[in-house]
Amino acid sequence: MKKTIFTLLFILSLSSIFAFSTNDTLQLKNEFKELTIRYQYGDESYTVEEMKFVKNGNKIIATISIPNNEELEQSETELTKINISSIDKFLTKAFEFKDGCAEKWTSSYVNYYTLDIDEKQIKIYKFCNWEESNFMELKKQIFGNYLIKLEEKRKQLNIENNKLLIGLWEYDNSIHKIEKDKIYTLTRLENKSKENCFLKFKKDQKLVDHYCLKNSKTKYDFRFNIINGDLILYINGENKNDRKDFVYGYIFKVLELNKNTIKLTTWN
Repeated sequence: MKKTIFTLLFILSLSSIFAFSTNDTLQLKNEFKELTIRYQYGDESYTVEEMKFVKNGNKIIATISIPNNEELEQSETELTKINISSIDKFLTKAFEFKDGCAEKWTSSYVNYYTLDIDEKQIKIYKFCNWEESNFMELKKQIFGNYLIKLEEKRKQLNIENNKLLIGLWEYDNSIHKIEKDKIYTLTRLENKSKENCFLKFKKDQKLVDHYCLKNSKTKYDFRFNIINGDLILYINGENKNDRKDFVYGYIFKVLELNKNTIKLTTWN
């Protein structure tokens, strides 16, 4: 009889410990059902990134919603206890900063946080001292493995598409006069011609723009990405060119890409 009672007590004790350890993963000081953290940063041009967290039973599932690279690699991640603790620290600071903070510095650089916590929204548009709880540190801690896999997928994407680009491509002057929703078509050239405006795509993701009859060459680098299901081409000025003026970059959505034709349009 005593042995039976002891066994029952032991099982109940194990059940209690298990229940505590399971529920403990969701013991947030700052409770939420859904949380969105949006971060906008930059100076002359702005970048927006966003992470979402959803409580699902006894789990919290996190995703990177902006930029949406799901077609390359799925970002869905279940938070660990350490992750959950970090989110709690972040929210504690956010509630502390929502009515203001002593700014670390002032700058024309944008450093905006927008938080959607269930039905509430908090905006923090100051240079508050987030310490290790800042957006980038949270992203690296929670999505570290995903980001490594994503970068590998991006490298493969660029290798595959670069093979189609290598060579000379004819265009007209309009490619330098970017207009929203306009379609720009490039056609492969078999031979170099001084009478043509043409782009030269090289193996090392470098690009040289031979600008018509002006004997002008501008150097760029380029890369591909997939965002929201669209193939995106980034062309960035190197500022290592034959001209002294500033070299602007371009961002295009790729409508068509094969060995003979490239069709591009503006992105966003």
